[in-house]
Amino acid sequence: MREPYLRAVPPEGVAARSCPGGEEAEPAGLWHGRQAEVAFDRRRHEVAFLRGRTSQTVVDGMVSSGWELRLTDGPNQMWIRDRCALALGRLDRPVPVPALKRAGPRIA
Repeated sequence: MREPYLRAVPPEGVAARSCPGGEEAEPAGLWHGRQAEVAFDRRRHEVAFLRGRTSQTVVDGMVSSGWELRLTDGPNQMWIRDRCALALGRLDRPVPVPALKRAGPRIA
């Protein structure tokens, strides 16, 4: 299983390249002055693009919810989230156990 990656969009009138098995390509906009698309397996990964200035609050929120910053081009950012790793991480987290209430002193 490959990680999501950017690739150049073929010139107008040229047939789009096929993706490896299970992957799809979606438009990614301008990257380094060229139109690009992101190829990824949407069953395994999620991809998000942030354009323009991004606040630290947004970045912290993305990171805390499992997103990883993968590529930047000036103000453009490509973030990915691995669905399987996220699910496994949630399974590995300890489940909080509520504290037991004491019933008061015992009288013998």
